[in-house]
Amino acid sequence: MSAGLLTDLYQLTMAAGYFEAGKAGERATFELFVRRLPHNRNFVLAAGLQQAVEYLLDLHFTSEEIAYLRTLPQFAHTSEAFFDMLARLRFTGDLFAVAEGTPLFPGEPFLTLRAPLVEAQIPETYLLSTLGFQSMIATKAARVVKAALGRDVVEFRHSQGAFARWLAYWRRGQLTSEAAPEPAIPRPACALAYRCSGRRRIPG
Repeated sequence: MSAGLLTDLYQLTMAAGYFEAGKAGERATFELFVRRLPHNRNFVLAAGLQQAVEYLLDLHFTSEEIAYLRTLPQFAHTSEAFFDMLARLRFTGDLFAVAEGTPLFPGEPFLTLRAPLVEAQIPETYLLSTLGFQSMIATKAARVVKAALGRDVVEFRHSQGAFARWLAYWRRGQLTSEAAPEPAIPRPACALAYRCSGRRRIPG
């Protein structure tokens, strides 16, 4: 399955509606943020940015997938030009996001997506589910480390490899509040910004 079908039918019918209304190419800005924190949570750690970037860079539909979409009753009255547009679809917009491991609070954007309307609409389901799941795991991991150390939560940056090292120490019984290895995790001075254009990714 290509990245294009990693969405739900609602997003595709919205895209078809925008296209038929002549609005598919209009620029749009989408922001992803947490409305409310889960019970007993003071923050959420942002995670999943790498997966989000890889998904956007790979966003496309195969000819087989477009042929399948043509068979769905929801697209019975959709013009052929819409499917031609899907065949050419690539993400050409901009993605701006906080750094991986940044603590987030309600109403603070995790990422901002600026792109032609169809290119911004279709990724919504994947970004919500992937970033939501990855952030949940990262937040729970921070709580585990806090419990293991008996001290303040460690702030994670590029957390996957660092947490794996900490978890290995913890499982071997070598992680204590008195003598714990300090993670070599660089702390960026500011949030990360990615510009995705075609198949290029440019930090900046």
